[in-house]
Amino acid sequence: MANEAHNGMTRCIRTREIGARMIRAAHEVGVRRLAVEALPSPPDGRPGPMTAIPVMHGGYLAQPDMRRLITTALDLGWSLWAYEARIDSGFDRTQLLSAEFTNWREREQASNLCQVLAAAPGEPLLVWCGNSHASKIGTDDWLPMGYHFGAMSGVEAFVIDQAVTVDFPGALRPWLADLLVTLADTLTDHGGTVGILSDQAPPPLRGEYGVDALIVSNDNALT
Repeated sequence: MANEAHNGMTRCIRTREIGARMIRAAHEVGVRRLAVEALPSPPDGRPGPMTAIPVMHGGYLAQPDMRRLITTALDLGWSLWAYEARIDSGFDRTQLLSAEFTNWREREQASNLCQVLAAAPGEPLLVWCGNSHASKIGTDDWLPMGYHFGAMSGVEAFVIDQAVTVDFPGALRPWLADLLVTLADTLTDHGGTVGILSDQAPPPLRGEYGVDALIVSNDNALT
């Protein structure tokens, strides 16, 4: 599992560009399926496979960087799979920002991903999500998709967090400037973006966030 960083319709394009690189790397080790949170569920309710990006006139799937990411997979012969929670027309949309809805959505996403696994048992799968959905730990009032997925499937996903250095509005991270200074030479040597295993990351990132690897970057703008 890997994430992109977005805030409403703004997004960190770097996270999608790195996502395309992840897809090409995953292809080399045999992955051929991509599950994308932003894909709408097909009318028949089945998660896939899809072999083309749905035509969209708005939303994330209309953004060129998202389409480039997904096209990377399609050009390699991958299939696409949807796993977003299915919200019917009778749903009370005034509750969309409630903790109750958020937790329901996380559980539904995890359950739908289990269906994607069941559609092709044993085949590897790359899951693309937004922000913190893939985290394997939660809080007293929020349990993310990644937590539920592990509990439901018995599969220990390898989770990559790309959002740790992204410039989210109002984010309080007094340690971030020092971290980027500490890693300045390494970042320069690798084009400004590096991946670090969570248990090898410098403090305060080491072993945190319920993920297995972190992407640290100088390119953190939301646009």
